Amino acid sequence: MFAVTIFLAAAALIVVAAVMGIVSLRKLDRPARARALIWTAAAIMAAFTVLAGLFISGYALTDPGGTEGITIVLSWAVPPAALAVLAWLRPAWATPALALLTALLVVAGMWFAMDSASWRAFENANGPVRAVAVLVIALPAAVLGLKRTAAAGWLLVALGIGPIAFSALGSLAGVVSLSAISVIPLITGLLYLAAARMSRSAVATEHIRAAPA
Repeated sequence: MFAVTIFLAAAALIVVAAVMGIVSLRKLDRPARARALIWTAAAIMAAFTVLAGLFISGYALTDPGGTEGITIVLSWAVPPAALAVLAWLRPAWATPALALLTALLVVAGMWFAMDSASWRAFENANGPVRAVAVLVIALPAAVLGLKRTAAAGWLLVALGIGPIAFSALGSLAGVVSLSAISVIPLITGLLYLAAARMSRSAVATEHIRAAPA
């Protein structure tokens, strides 16, 4: 699983490097480069969500399968879709909602650190709940980044680091699988923060140029 994490991170960075290389060759200005970085990060997160979703759904439809498996798939697939729509249409509402969900997930990581035995038993019976929760929150956070880049960037960084950091304090069980899910949200968040800084720098430069001599 660690090798999968490294592969995902490397693949994401290669895509980003290729896109930014093309952007540099076209000699676009800073706002255009920032937009390219934002959309590239969002596309990486969307592609990863689809692949991870297919993987998780395949397991659910195999075991337990049937109606119960379909119910499990819908239980994790519908919430991120609804939150993504909210993030696109009402980013002012989605920002605090996603911040609250992220905080709850971090608290769950702290809880795991304090009572790892109970959490391991729960996840053995119900599957990798923490990893799926990261995926559920990360997609709408990535959509939010198209409207509120910096806020979404910090949310995704918290999603990528928080649950792993606190969970590892209690037990390494499940942390490897959690890290495989968290690596792309973390990279997406860092790219959003870089794009937000790039945009702020471009705005500051324009203000300096527009200022009277």
